[in-house]
Amino acid sequence: MTNQMLIYRLEDLSMIHFIETMFQDYAFITVVDEFPKVVLETPTISVVNGKLKEEQFELGNEDFGVRTRRWFIDIFAKNKSQRDDFAYKILDESDSGISVYDYNEGFPPDASPTVINHLSVISKVYQPLSVIPQSNEKLYYRGQLILITKNDKV
Repeated sequence: MTNQMLIYRLEDLSMIHFIETMFQDYAFITVVDEFPKVVLETPTISVVNGKLKEEQFELGNEDFGVRTRRWFIDIFAKNKSQRDDFAYKILDESDSGISVYDYNEGFPPDASPTVINHLSVISKVYQPLSVIPQSNEKLYYRGQLILITKNDKV
């Protein structure tokens, strides 16, 4: 097996890069590539890849099909306005889809990887989630976006 990252991992990294780039002008926002497992600093946006599904649509033709992926984007904010603003920004900016980069070429800022694929967003769901104040040392506001993407070049 080569040391080259597979397309699935490149999609994971590209989704994280998409969110990080979207909020790069806001240094106070932390973007993580997993559900937070340490003390939560708000605001934090976590990106977790979910279900990956591949389907073939034509018998005998392995090159014709569709691959969908589910992404869970959790927003942990200081107040509900901040939570909703971040969610609406992600919803709005995901309309044109997410470019997939070849990070085998390197990572920014040292390299400018080539765009090798594209994920179209085919479904979006946003839901504010209740946080029980007694279960946390400090109150925060949480929301979850679920994006379902379709790989345009399968």
